[in-house]
Amino acid sequence: MTSTASLRAEEAPAAATPRPLRVAALVNLTQGAGAGGHVKCWERLAQAALGFEGTLDLTIYFMGPEPAVRPLGRNVRYAVERPVFATERMPLLSHVPDHTDLAPWHARLARQLPQYDVIHTTDAYFAFARTALGVARRTGIPLVTSVHTDTPRYARVFTAQTVERVFGTGRVAQALLERLGVARYAERRMLRQLERHQRACQGVLVSRPEQLKAVRALRGGHAGLLRRGIDRSFFTPEKRDRDWLAAQYGIAPGAVVIVFAGRVNRGKNVMVLADAVTELAAAGAPVHLFCAGAGEERSAILARLPRNATCPGSLEPETLARVYASTDIFAFPSAIEEYANVVLEALASGLPVLVAGEGGMERVVSEGETGFVLPGSNSFAWSRYLALLAQDSARREAMGARARRYAETRLPTWADVLGEDILPTWHRAYAAARQSDVRALRPAARPAS
Repeated sequence: MTSTASLRAEEAPAAATPRPLRVAALVNLTQGAGAGGHVKCWERLAQAALGFEGTLDLTIYFMGPEPAVRPLGRNVRYAVERPVFATERMPLLSHVPDHTDLAPWHARLARQLPQYDVIHTTDAYFAFARTALGVARRTGIPLVTSVHTDTPRYARVFTAQTVERVFGTGRVAQALLERLGVARYAERRMLRQLERHQRACQGVLVSRPEQLKAVRALRGGHAGLLRRGIDRSFFTPEKRDRDWLAAQYGIAPGAVVIVFAGRVNRGKNVMVLADAVTELAAAGAPVHLFCAGAGEERSAILARLPRNATCPGSLEPETLARVYASTDIFAFPSAIEEYANVVLEALASGLPVLVAGEGGMERVVSEGETGFVLPGSNSFAWSRYLALLAQDSARREAMGARARRYAETRLPTWADVLGEDILPTWHRAYAAARQSDVRALRPAARPAS
């Protein structure tokens, strides 16, 4: 029988010579220039983790065509795993912006996960997360999760889009969507799956402050807020160069350039912005819409604004930083967001920002000072406020300067996010799991005689 004293002795060497915490973060998406904010968030956290050598050993798993390991430094690496059943193999889901793995189990990943101290999932639905849950239950490795995408609401949007692709917009589609509510059912199903996954985790990180109360109640207080960081030296007004913008994209030097960054699709509500700019252009305003990102709405925008829009597709980070700094207004009408990195990038680049109130990014906008919060689906409101800024360069510049100051004084770096939001959650989960192991090894108390 092992005594409590011997247990403490066994733990003492580990406490005296701590080793780095070994963490696997699972991002069931593909890296690349067209990747969204979820992927980019973890790429930036990986760079920040290089500064935590000695305390953290981090492996970030992505999806890719062939298994591979790519070291970033001695304590950080990317691991790539081939999907078992990728959504890109399904013709009906070709319009989904980020492809993932629908398999219920990833055997190769399951063989690797037992080597880690903590497993961190970044969704609750797909192959990596489902595999991690099974491994955690079998091994006792603590599981932590974070919310990066409002997958339930996107499920509703893309289910409706899939129905329309198959059945058109006639009676059958209306019956499926309105009477039977298949899109709403898809959303509710995803919400239930998210709740079940969060219940199974030792730590949960959410992106929106209003979610904290409910998740803390669900997890007995074991939940925190995951902010997003910004590299203020990379996204900066100092990169402004209108001559470069004109030469690179053929935009008239005198145009007021309104920039959008993100998926150019229905999920980001981008056609509301296109409608607003169309109205301004028709009234003779010298406006130009610049949409940085891939998506199926690009052709519709160019058709609507043949002389007043540029849609170059996905841009490399350095190019995007120059575009931000060289434009005049940032507009982001997306109503489905957890935390949009692009809004922070625009603020740091010294742009006044317009965001949709439904998207949750109003929390980083000082109304009338650094930007405006507008109804996501009201193109008239967008055209009105875009016109207000387009005709007043002094106001744009003043708001842009305040946006930059906000980024300098109020926004965390990625190292702050890792060190203050994520690492403490990992350490608490690991410590709780070790304590549970110790309690399980202690002898049962003898009944009093």
